[in-house]
Amino acid sequence: MKYLIIDKEHRVTDKREGKYATAVERLMTELANKNLPYSFAYNTQIEFLLKEGETSIKINGVDITQYSHILFRGHNLHSPKEYETKRLIVDWVDQYNTTNRRNKILVQNSEAIKNMPYYNKIFTAQFCSTHNIPYFDTYYRTDGRYDENRDILEDYPLIIKEYSGINRVDRKWRKEIIKKNVYKLNSAKDLNRKELRSQDLTDFFIQEFTETAEDVRVFVKLGKVIGGWKREAKEGFMTVNKGIYTMYNNPTKEIKDISEKFAKLIQADFMAVDFMFKNGKPYVQEISLHPGFKAYETKIDDGQPVNIAEAMITAFKDSLP
Repeated sequence: MKYLIIDKEHRVTDKREGKYATAVERLMTELANKNLPYSFAYNTQIEFLLKEGETSIKINGVDITQYSHILFRGHNLHSPKEYETKRLIVDWVDQYNTTNRRNKILVQNSEAIKNMPYYNKIFTAQFCSTHNIPYFDTYYRTDGRYDENRDILEDYPLIIKEYSGINRVDRKWRKEIIKKNVYKLNSAKDLNRKELRSQDLTDFFIQEFTETAEDVRVFVKLGKVIGGWKREAKEGFMTVNKGIYTMYNNPTKEIKDISEKFAKLIQADFMAVDFMFKNGKPYVQEISLHPGFKAYETKIDDGQPVNIAEAMITAFKDSLP
């Protein structure tokens, strides 16, 4: 048995050798605690060899068949081929497992990846609409002309967001800082604000605004909510800016039911569902098949956090024979 963790190369990274993203380091720690061997690679270290009717895959020079469990972490949203590569690996592993039942390769969220052909916020909105899951009213137009008349979302304030969820990189005191590509529009004139003029609005969509400056993240393992946090904004509407975190391991029945319904519909082994509120009711904000959990473990003083890293490395629907 050997695990493989595959992650994206982060846009702003710690240059020290051997320094990984916090979630990856936590996964490595838990695997080591269980005496489970593992390797790590980036999405940019994957090779496909197609020869004489056969396909083989190498990860950082090692044949993929040397691994029993694959944990996908993030992929760069500005490069759709990274998510497509995950899908290619899942399809190849499915075929491999049909003739290698005693040496299966288990890929976390393999079914979810197949059920999510597109990893972007418009797909999430459409999925919620199809399955009667509460989601904020959303409007997307491919020409980016959000100053034009429309039949939906005419009342300001509104929120404008990046289509794929790509964050922007700002510079502060010569240091690169990741910032959410989310802006509040108080009127149509705000579409001409400095931060938006420099961007291609065909990559953006608009959404209704909620005055409730708080959000919730819950973690779902094998179809069951196992923990979560609630966060309130200290100032403004962005909860991510120095938000106040509290433990939320026992969410309301409504949030629990929605989260578990979403996970079961896409057949996710492990995922997070994020909510915001409108008139006291929870609405899905976004979902993640590779959620971060640093804040959950480090920014909450009340209550006992669930060991999310341990939950991840054991969240496989199938088990090896």
